[in-house]
Amino acid sequence: MRTHIVLFLLFTCISFSGSQALAQEPNDSEGDIRYISDDLFTFLHAGPGRNYRILGSVIAGTKVTMLQEDTETEFVEVIDDKQRTGWIQAEFISKSRSVRELVPGMQQQLQEANTVIKQQRIDNDLLNQRIADLSSQNAGLTRKLDEIATKNSRISAELANQDQSAQIEWFTRGGIVAVISLLLGIILTYLPKKRRRNDNWM
Repeated sequence: MRTHIVLFLLFTCISFSGSQALAQEPNDSEGDIRYISDDLFTFLHAGPGRNYRILGSVIAGTKVTMLQEDTETEFVEVIDDKQRTGWIQAEFISKSRSVRELVPGMQQQLQEANTVIKQQRIDNDLLNQRIADLSSQNAGLTRKLDEIATKNSRISAELANQDQSAQIEWFTRGGIVAVISLLLGIILTYLPKKRRRNDNWM
């Protein structure tokens, strides 16, 4: 008889617990999406207050569905990611996504940014190398241009000297010819003239 009573009580307790659990699992679509703020964790209570039984803990950054809010006790009824329904202090509820949830996306963006920066550094190194090559080529061309200008100046000076030498040579030759002509003229002037033969008989 006692065994039947104990079994009946156990069956009653199990049925009550099961009905309570079913009552605490509404559809997620019935509430607003919220996030647990960035504390380590917060407790999930069975009712709107700390005196109610603790159903478990919710890790910071967990997305929850808010069902209702008790403004007097400042507790909010939520459904967590494990489909548990309970009450959490309102100060631990936030409308914005938590850092814990944002970190993976930020890490991905950081990785992409680092990849872009790395590629830009490679491109920058290639551009610097190209600039160095062009600068070297420019220096070589400038050096050759200076050499050509120097040769041109030397050739121009040589041509000028040759022209001057040619003019001096022509002046010298002309002077010599003039002096010789003058001397010949003087000599011819002072040479004795031949007398004419007189063929007429007296």
